[in-house]
Amino acid sequence: MRSYIFSGLALAATLVRPVYSIDLPDYTGLKTSQNGSVLTVTFHNPSSPINLWNLDTQNDLTDLVSRLQVNNETKVVIFNSDVPRFFMAHLDLSLPELAEPAFGKEFGTLIYNVSQLHQVTIGAVEGRARGAGNEFLVSLDMRFATKGESLFGQPEVGSGLFPGGGGSQFLPGLIGRGRAMEYVLSSNDITAEDAANIGWINKAFDTSAEMYGYIDKLAQRFSWFPLSALSGGKKTINRASAPSLEQVIEDTKEFFQQQFDPEAQAIAKRSALLSRNVSAVDLELNLPETIARLYT
Repeated sequence: MRSYIFSGLALAATLVRPVYSIDLPDYTGLKTSQNGSVLTVTFHNPSSPINLWNLDTQNDLTDLVSRLQVNNETKVVIFNSDVPRFFMAHLDLSLPELAEPAFGKEFGTLIYNVSQLHQVTIGAVEGRARGAGNEFLVSLDMRFATKGESLFGQPEVGSGLFPGGGGSQFLPGLIGRGRAMEYVLSSNDITAEDAANIGWINKAFDTSAEMYGYIDKLAQRFSWFPLSALSGGKKTINRASAPSLEQVIEDTKEFFQQQFDPEAQAIAKRSALLSRNVSAVDLELNLPETIARLYT
């Protein structure tokens, strides 16, 4: 009799599948899909051909992160983009909210909260990630990219500003102080291959299929393990390497103050003149060259 009971229990166990879900609304700037304990989040700004970080991006991400903070079923979150040639260009500098101190504090808090999520966070990049796009990426646990179109950078200094969303806080821990100085102060891009060589990203791939094959295997492996163990492992690493909320907020505060610097405003005017009759895509494809034209 006992053997039949155990057989029945074993059969029931094979028929019952754990249900992994997170209750998410329909976002304007994000697309989401879930496969088991793995959530994929796709950046999608329908009003920008270069996937600018706008108010929808920030509000949607803030809502998503608040839900992930109390969700114990999702173990891995993969972030990508559906905009060709761009992961995320940078912050939309035309936003009227940029003049409001609250916007900057919310931005910095969001980037910090992303870095502290108990889920494993992965960036899958197939295009340009600069400014806020790169700052978001370096707050993630790991980053992977294809070699063809992927470029990374912090172009703020060339625009009369400086990184204000944690980029200067996270980058030195990834690539060292000297290299962080080189790329932040020059506003130059780095390719996926070079970024992988110095630790900016984890690995660069020749094709999208290779990249996602690698990420999927990693995500599957992470999904085997208890979320409490994954979260605990992250905390021990973050204690040694991640900036505090206060440090990120201070950067954000200074960035938003810098917008009112006369030189920064003069550069912004030259940039507006340069962008006349030129598409945003053409200007952004080689942004370091575009920045150089502001000074020559």
